[in-house]
Amino acid sequence: MPVLKGQIFADQEIKFRKMKFGYQQPSHTFEGTGLIFEKLSEIAKKCEEEGYDSFWIMDHLTQIGLVGKNEEPIMESYTTLSALAALTQKIKLGALATCNFFRNPALLAKMGATIDQISNGRFWLGLGAGWFEDEAKRYGYKFENNRTRLAMLEESLQIIQKAWTEDRPNFHGKYYDIENFVLNPKPIQKPRPKILVGGGGEKITLKLVAKYADACNLFSSGEELRRKLDALKKHCKDVGRDYSSILKTKLATVIFANNRAEAIQKIEQLKPSWIDLEAYVSAFLLGSPQEISDQVSTLVDAGIEYLIVNFRGKYDPRNLETFSKDIMSRF
Repeated sequence: MPVLKGQIFADQEIKFRKMKFGYQQPSHTFEGTGLIFEKLSEIAKKCEEEGYDSFWIMDHLTQIGLVGKNEEPIMESYTTLSALAALTQKIKLGALATCNFFRNPALLAKMGATIDQISNGRFWLGLGAGWFEDEAKRYGYKFENNRTRLAMLEESLQIIQKAWTEDRPNFHGKYYDIENFVLNPKPIQKPRPKILVGGGGEKITLKLVAKYADACNLFSSGEELRRKLDALKKHCKDVGRDYSSILKTKLATVIFANNRAEAIQKIEQLKPSWIDLEAYVSAFLLGSPQEISDQVSTLVDAGIEYLIVNFRGKYDPRNLETFSKDIMSRF
């Protein structure tokens, strides 16, 4: 096998630094006439068989433009996760990322604890401030400005941690209140399920990661990715947090092809008209399995420890298999 960046030679064997992998299914549009949930459960079970550590769906009420048309079908995330929890055995489950203002944080804490019970301790809370203004207006949610949504997110993070770890906690904030709060049963995971905060805002979002979260989730690559990790490191220093205690995760879209040029041709067919091609390409891992392995190694070098992947276009189980056998197995 050709030598890839990031390999370590020991005892005549080629070994890679470890990285874990998750899978996200952003599209709920499938060929055929079967039920959408049947296909989602099939994919989650396939991921479990192929050795993915986690399975994620988006928390959107209408489809987003990066994936498809707004009118395309998409399942509500938490009712879907609860059903998947009963049908899987090992794989971790979560929404990447839960829109904070869709649900009161006390209710979200209850929902997360319930899924953790159903799954026997496999729930992972991915939480973000929310960004899709048109979706919010369609469903009657007030879409606050960025600073307000981030302040609401911070209060939610505090409430959810209290709800999962304390008996009858109180919290009185600017946006949310709980009084003598009862959550029973608590989550199975102790002291609580892992919390991932999605987003790469360097001034506020990554500071919230340093203060409250177990993991960040970033979309950037190259120097921008390194800059965001440096910002997180500085926030950790400022709040007295061990930077190494935070899991650094990244979401990336994979396009398989014989080479990079062929992959870019595929991307051009998927790209929304309103996005610059160069910027769009930067969000992908693309090319042959060898080329993609090199790109994953570069992410390891930058400090990413956990990679969550998805695939654009029609669902094809061969993508899951190829990524598992030809790329995941090397790390």
